Amino acid sequence: MWISRIASITVAMGYVVAAVIINGRLSRDLLILPMVLVFPLGLIWFPNEIGSYIGPLGRGPYVDTPTPGILIAIMGWFFLVGLPVILYFLARSG
Repeated sequence: MWISRIASITVAMGYVVAAVIINGRLSRDLLILPMVLVFPLGLIWFPNEIGSYIGPLGRGPYVDTPTPGILIAIMGWFFLVGLPVILYFLARSG
């Protein structure tokens, strides 16, 4: 668990540092990035707690069975690493 947490925070900090280097300075727009990173980090850091939730999701569907924590963590890693890689290659090819 700790290895995953350390790896995820390292990747997230790498995104923030890369954004500052690419932008050349700290700007108001860069404050959005840490707020966006909270979602995948939460999924990676607390998969069992999030997966054990049973109840309504707003006005929409109702969760009636717990989700295995490993699936929640995998989803977090997808949002943290997989999705940015996919978006990078899509932007590069277009």
